[in-house]
Amino acid sequence: MIQIVLASHGDFCLGLKQSLEMIAGKTSDLVAMPFRLGEDPQQYRDELSKVLGKRTTLVLVDLKGGTPYNSALFLSSEKSLKVVTGVNLPMLLAVVTSRNEHSKIQELVDIVTDSTNSGIEEMSLGGSPHREKLSVNKN
Repeated sequence: MIQIVLASHGDFCLGLKQSLEMIAGKTSDLVAMPFRLGEDPQQYRDELSKVLGKRTTLVLVDLKGGTPYNSALFLSSEKSLKVVTGVNLPMLLAVVTSRNEHSKIQELVDIVTDSTNSGIEEMSLGGSPHREKLSVNKN
């Protein structure tokens, strides 16, 4: 199965993984790689390289141009991986629930980059400008 690595600044990727598993259950071949404040970028790249190993991997990063992105992109010249930026929970849910033993890396890239999986849209309740009640609690 194609491995998925979540790479982000701080613990964002750990929170995504935890939220995913809360909704979809334990997921195999999913690794979170946080880049922490004060961490040496070369050390992060080395650790990421170890996690990638020789497996085909989809790396989902938080931000284009940051250390997790730059590290993954650098490693893509020597590893079998694809890098996609802007990771979010709807995107992650879509790819994890679609992935199977026969999935191809480009199929997974197509899933995460499909605009229907972005999770970004403006919503309103009945078009009214007032704030809707968020709870069934009488108070």
